[in-house]
Amino acid sequence: MSQDNRLRVLRWSLYAISSVVFVEFLGGLFVNSMALISDAAHASFDAVTTFWLLYATGLSMKPPDANHTYGHEKIETLGGQFGGMALLGVAGLLFYYSITRLLEGATIAKELTPVALLAVIYTMCVDVFRVKILSKAGKHSPSVKADFFHALADLSSTITALIGVTASSLGYAVGDALSSLVLSAFLGFLSVRLVYRTSLELSDISSTSEYQMVQSILESVDGVKGFKGLRMRKAGSKHYIDATILLSSSIDVEKAHGIASSVEKKIRKSIGRAAVTIHCEPVKEELPFEQKIDRIVSTNERVKGVHKIISTTTDQGTFLTLHIETDPSLTLSEAHEISQKIEKGIQHLFPNIKETTVHLESYPEADRGQMVREETNLRKINQILALNPNIRKVSSVRVYLSERSKHVDVTCSFIGTDPMDKVHREVSVIERQIKQSIGECTVTIHPEPF
Repeated sequence: MSQDNRLRVLRWSLYAISSVVFVEFLGGLFVNSMALISDAAHASFDAVTTFWLLYATGLSMKPPDANHTYGHEKIETLGGQFGGMALLGVAGLLFYYSITRLLEGATIAKELTPVALLAVIYTMCVDVFRVKILSKAGKHSPSVKADFFHALADLSSTITALIGVTASSLGYAVGDALSSLVLSAFLGFLSVRLVYRTSLELSDISSTSEYQMVQSILESVDGVKGFKGLRMRKAGSKHYIDATILLSSSIDVEKAHGIASSVEKKIRKSIGRAAVTIHCEPVKEELPFEQKIDRIVSTNERVKGVHKIISTTTDQGTFLTLHIETDPSLTLSEAHEISQKIEKGIQHLFPNIKETTVHLESYPEADRGQMVREETNLRKINQILALNPNIRKVSSVRVYLSERSKHVDVTCSFIGTDPMDKVHREVSVIERQIKQSIGECTVTIHPEPF
């Protein structure tokens, strides 16, 4: 629902409840009905609440400024607290006058009962109108939803006032005063609850259930190793949530951002209107030895790879050997300087390693080759494949040359239920047969299920 629609619904609700305050207060004074006056006071409570909801919703459309970096939602909280205190005093006065009327036996003027009934009926119509318009819009707005519950409370209190007026008009003199007592007590309860909640909100206390909800979200998102520094506060209908999530130090920035965005999205979906700030912090993990060595080596951009990492422990200490692939344009002096940096890095991280020996080699450039269309080679390969009873289908056969060797790539199908070790043995036999038939080459056979 758009902000304009929310404001329109709340504005109509304010107009309607304000008219109730006017009609019931005048009607109560005119017919001397404490029940009507008490219900008018209860309606004034909702009028004040609706006003502040309307005001806060309007302010929430304003962006934060230099003086209100968290926005203007706290104004709603302050207004609710002051309004609650004022209405608590009104509830106390109504309760006092209701007791006085009970003791004195005062009742409403019976000849003016129709006026009181008309005021109550008008109020009920207004309450039904508010419930109807607010129920449709309350699904998308916390402020409108809050006013919807106030409208329901108004409807129930109006019914109580109707019972009191009717009982008094039928000769039960205490009916009006007893209804007023019930309504003033209810108004006092609502006022105390509002003051209590706004006081907690101003002290930045967070709801235990909502805090536990956010905790469970942080613990359930994939990739999050833990969290710390979870802080929550509320201003008006908006939550402000800050937390630090612990992520594996091996993931990149893009993946970490994706995890943080997922956390923020889930929190907003569960909590509602919220400003969520998630800070990512790497957590140290115990990586395999080879990965730790690879990290040390990969810090140098002119090293393209590392392999043959072998650690050997002897009676004279632990010795490490590894092969690194460097840029082929480097001179021996430049490559040796890189290897010395790598050796120092390994010595710093693994002081127990007595000596590291680095084998330098240039990384291979991509081979440039050409397809071979020698019918003799292709015919020999296809004959070998056709004679194998375990091959169900041959999908493709390619022969091509690189600067270093001849390559043969074959894709063929075997029975899908055959064990993998049996298929591997068959593939090895075919590879040897091809090499014996066309000469030394690199044969790669890809088996597929038939």
